[in-house]
Amino acid sequence: MQLLITILAFAFSFTLATLFHEAGHMIAGRASHTATEEFGLGFGKTLWSRKRGATTFKINALPILAYVKIKGMESNYDAPDGFYTKGWWARLFTMVGGMLGNLLLAFVIFAIVFSTLGDPRASTVVGTVTPGSRAEAAQLQAGDNILSIGGAPMKDFTQISETIRANEGKQIAIAVDRHGVSTTILVTPALDATLGYVAIGYGPGFVRYNPFKAVWKALTFTGEYIWTYLKALPLLFTKRGVQSLMGPIGIARMTGEAAMGGFMSLLWLTGIISVAIGLTQLLPLPALDGGWVLFLLLEAITRRRIPPERQGTIQSIGLFVLLGLMFIVSIRDITGIFAR
Repeated sequence: MQLLITILAFAFSFTLATLFHEAGHMIAGRASHTATEEFGLGFGKTLWSRKRGATTFKINALPILAYVKIKGMESNYDAPDGFYTKGWWARLFTMVGGMLGNLLLAFVIFAIVFSTLGDPRASTVVGTVTPGSRAEAAQLQAGDNILSIGGAPMKDFTQISETIRANEGKQIAIAVDRHGVSTTILVTPALDATLGYVAIGYGPGFVRYNPFKAVWKALTFTGEYIWTYLKALPLLFTKRGVQSLMGPIGIARMTGEAAMGGFMSLLWLTGIISVAIGLTQLLPLPALDGGWVLFLLLEAITRRRIPPERQGTIQSIGLFVLLGLMFIVSIRDITGIFAR
């Protein structure tokens, strides 16, 4: 049953995130007068299709993930309403549109969560304890209110998380209020290979906001998470960064654990995933949107366009390398699961 929940949760999160990503490309392309040939949900045999204007919308047999086919990107490079006949700025906007779609989805999700379930960052209450984690072994329980760590008072989950990460490998004393009774829990934070950061294995409770404050909090949190992501990028070039890379299997496990905490917890994680997908796609690497952006910036600087055929070849090679990297990381994720 848990495996089924994990699969469904992973499919839900990534399909929603990719739908908004590809829709962002399509809408930005249309705004730049670039035609979209196809916009599809899933893969395999087409179960339903309808043509609206120049775009054929499809729902396919395996309704997981989504795709968009921008006219003139793969062939017919000289089409008047195609990708390569537009100015570099119009093509740049089309490629950045995917990220904008992801950020919009994240903002909407955070606003919904903040106004219904609440904000997990503002709480000192333990919402969930991960089975088999260090927190469970130390007998931390859902409903515990964390008062202090190492004698330092805690005001919210953000401070708690930062304190835990700063004490990797060191035993810390966590003072909690449990149904009006104070108790102290001893636990040693460590790098969680699945999450990619130092943790003890618990999820926070939530603080609910009114709709207007929820919208503002969603906007600021989206900005804060973007900044957090950008600050973490240099870590990718360190041993710790390589170790923290997570493949589809590791991410699926995360979504499954979130789903076990309820739909809103899964929705919250989907917002985080959406921001990560949007920003990761803009990394200047072949096979990603950022690879196309890099070509366009070079064109703007040098006033010379790289031939479309050569761009396609470079992107194809990049995709092959990326799939290889994903395979290696996935093998490590599987090894980590069986090593538990």
